[in-house]
Amino acid sequence: MPGVGWEYHWYKNEKLQITNPELTIDSVSVTHTGDYRCKAQRGDFSVNSETLQVRVQDPPKPQIQSEWTEAFHGEKVSLQCVIQDSKSWNYMWFRDQNKIVSSDGTNTLTLSVQSSHHGVYECQAELQNRKVMTTKSPPHSLTVHGPQPTIILKQDPSYTDIYTGEQVKLTCSIQEKTSKWQYIWQNASQQVNTDLDNPVYTIQSATLSRNGEYTCQVRRGEKTSSKSTKLTIIEPPKPELSIIPQWKTFYPTEKLTLKCSVTEDSDKWSYEWFRNGDPLHSSGNTLSISSVKADHAGQYTCRGKHQTRTPVTTGEAEALQLHVHDTTPKPTITKHQWFEPFYIKERVQFNCNMPGVGWEYHWYKNEKLQITNPELTIDSVSVTDTGDYRCKAQRGDFSVNSETLQVRVQDPPKPQIQSEWTEAFHGEKVSLQCVIQDSKSWNYMWFRDQNKIVSSDGTNTLTLSVQSSHHGVYECQAELQDRKVMTTKSPPHSLTVHEPPKPELSIVSQWKTFYPTEKLTLKCSVTEDSDKWSYEWFRNGDPLHSSGNTLSISSVKADHAGQYTCRGKHQTRTPVTTGEAEALQLHVHDITPKPTITKHQWFELFYTEEQVQLNCNMSGVGWEYQWYKGSTPLIKNAELTISSVSHTHTGDYHCKAQRGGFSVNSETLHVRVEARPAVSLSLETELGDIMTGDMTLRCNVSDGRQWNYTWFMNGQQLNETSDVLKRKGNEETIKSEFKCKGINTERPLYSALSDGFIANNIIFKRKILLAISLCLVCCIVILIIGCIVLKITRKPEVKETAQEDLFFSMTDSKIQTASPMKEYMDSSPTELEECQEKEELITDRNSAVQEDGVIKDEETPASEGNGLISFKGKLCK
Repeated sequence: MPGVGWEYHWYKNEKLQITNPELTIDSVSVTHTGDYRCKAQRGDFSVNSETLQVRVQDPPKPQIQSEWTEAFHGEKVSLQCVIQDSKSWNYMWFRDQNKIVSSDGTNTLTLSVQSSHHGVYECQAELQNRKVMTTKSPPHSLTVHGPQPTIILKQDPSYTDIYTGEQVKLTCSIQEKTSKWQYIWQNASQQVNTDLDNPVYTIQSATLSRNGEYTCQVRRGEKTSSKSTKLTIIEPPKPELSIIPQWKTFYPTEKLTLKCSVTEDSDKWSYEWFRNGDPLHSSGNTLSISSVKADHAGQYTCRGKHQTRTPVTTGEAEALQLHVHDTTPKPTITKHQWFEPFYIKERVQFNCNMPGVGWEYHWYKNEKLQITNPELTIDSVSVTDTGDYRCKAQRGDFSVNSETLQVRVQDPPKPQIQSEWTEAFHGEKVSLQCVIQDSKSWNYMWFRDQNKIVSSDGTNTLTLSVQSSHHGVYECQAELQDRKVMTTKSPPHSLTVHEPPKPELSIVSQWKTFYPTEKLTLKCSVTEDSDKWSYEWFRNGDPLHSSGNTLSISSVKADHAGQYTCRGKHQTRTPVTTGEAEALQLHVHDITPKPTITKHQWFELFYTEEQVQLNCNMSGVGWEYQWYKGSTPLIKNAELTISSVSHTHTGDYHCKAQRGGFSVNSETLHVRVEARPAVSLSLETELGDIMTGDMTLRCNVSDGRQWNYTWFMNGQQLNETSDVLKRKGNEETIKSEFKCKGINTERPLYSALSDGFIANNIIFKRKILLAISLCLVCCIVILIIGCIVLKITRKPEVKETAQEDLFFSMTDSKIQTASPMKEYMDSSPTELEECQEKEELITDRNSAVQEDGVIKDEETPASEGNGLISFKGKLCK
């Protein structure tokens, strides 16, 4: 609040929070949402600020999107961390709760799959330029099977030898749970199948030429693997001697079964058995010994006899040599990296072995079957894996148990950070110790704000010579030496580092150059524990008498110019003094100039429709400009533009520059506007126009200068520059509107636009008048010719007494028979009357033209109106 002596109270939702100029919430939560305002008070007087709404919400939750849930070594797997938020985030990736250090901060994690990539993935995002961290995404599991898929090939029928003509189906399958593979079958390096999505290849009718090795190649993206099987197609039958089980060395009491078979039509064969060349009493296809003894050892063979084709006998099958031991040993257990105890997530691996082949191994934990496999592997043990383990070797109905092995699993110990330091100033020595209640050898890792401190030397003590970058939340984690055992992170320990105490000097106004009487306010502040600092002020290195956080000058003068700075002194820790704030150089002018007006294309006299453009400028920044015409405000802008001036724009103009409560007026500028020269458009009447029906228009600017002209018909400019425009009197022309204006090379460059002219029915009236006039002329000519003809052709009567005179006398007028001249003279009054009537008709037509509403200024005498020459006086002369 301007001034001194103010006390500030902060309210949230109208509840008092703190009495301080500054309200700081170091770590906001949803409960901090609300309406905030401050109240400035000194004495009994108080003023409330505007209300500020603070909205706090939880960060958005990320999701992992990927179609990959399983993969083999070398495949390219892409995981995308998606946040339904348009802000910029940095992303972190975790596998099995461990951060993936190689992540580049983008939302996409691309893996070239290895065994170590097996696990559960999570992602987390941090908002750029803000210490906002989302929760981890829901887990996404990725199963890594191994370097290559395990291909299983099956043949149907499953006989070793196939006879010609039989149907054979070869099936290619992958042992692991996987999908989206293509299957390519090849024989002799040639692809033999067309449906790549079908794992089964079928040979409808086997022939000897189809013999050979068949290879199944599986393909998914760039990952390929193959496995081959041999298909044998034969014709002659041959017995085969086999042993059940598949081993040839036995222990006492084991069961033994030998089988002799011919694969083709096996139900049509009977068999003969031999041991060491001696026949045995058995005719079936099997020879069974329920409990072997040492005297059962020897060389066995057999041969087949076809039951329906009695003479057909096979040769002897290949002999089998059987061995029988005298005693039975126990299976041995091999331990890999044995520890007492194991920690969770360590790998436990045991192998069970029994001399001989054909053994099936069963592992038991606390007498419950766990797995049937020679190897028992627990990739990541947990406390529930604690117990007594043994293996049982079994083949057929015979089994032997191993010794019992005790496995103990427990959680790794939890580290704790011990330190009395929770805050420090720059340069202080701080020591943090990571303590584990365990006597084993551990390597220690330190984290600050979830980021690993690379400089840590692996010991349990972290010593810091405090810098600004050491501010944050610390955690430690330990790894057991020579074992991949990692503890959980310790509970967090916060260390607040007070930045090198340097105050910030700011100026309330946006500018640093002032004019006399302007107001100036400087503010010095230390953001951390601002209520615990007092301040010292300096100008040009000399101390000023002020200890508050603001320095105000209500009316600046020239001697207030200089370099200002400040520093803070801790109120409770007396020796602590900040460095000086970055200096501010302030300039104060001696006098206040007036704003300058820049004129663009200025004329002492403007003509209507011209543009007036003025710019107002005041040296310095932060100015707002207001234009006035007289005392009437026009526009708040540095530029005043009148695109098309008129008489109403004539007047005195000035601008006012203002910043804060300080303002300066410019000089007054007079703008004078005059109308453009007028132009007249008239229709000229000529005899030729009347005869042809054409129209002649004249454009004139009567200001004494030489003008060119531009003509317009229906708004479209014509290619004419003369003052006279001639146009044919057709239907289009008489209905069109014509306008014109003058064009000049000196101001004004053009005149006003004339009024529009439309011919309408003037041309039609002219044509009617022309027709009537022609008729009248024809009539008059005919009359004259008739008079002359009568005069010539008419002869007087012959008298005996006297010679006829062409001229009559008063005496002759009494005679009834008149002479031709007399008749002509007698008829002259009638013809004169007709001439007068024609003249009046022509005069009336002329008057009608003169009174037309379009042309009002024709002063042609009646005898020559509209280009028609009156025949008055000529008709009877």
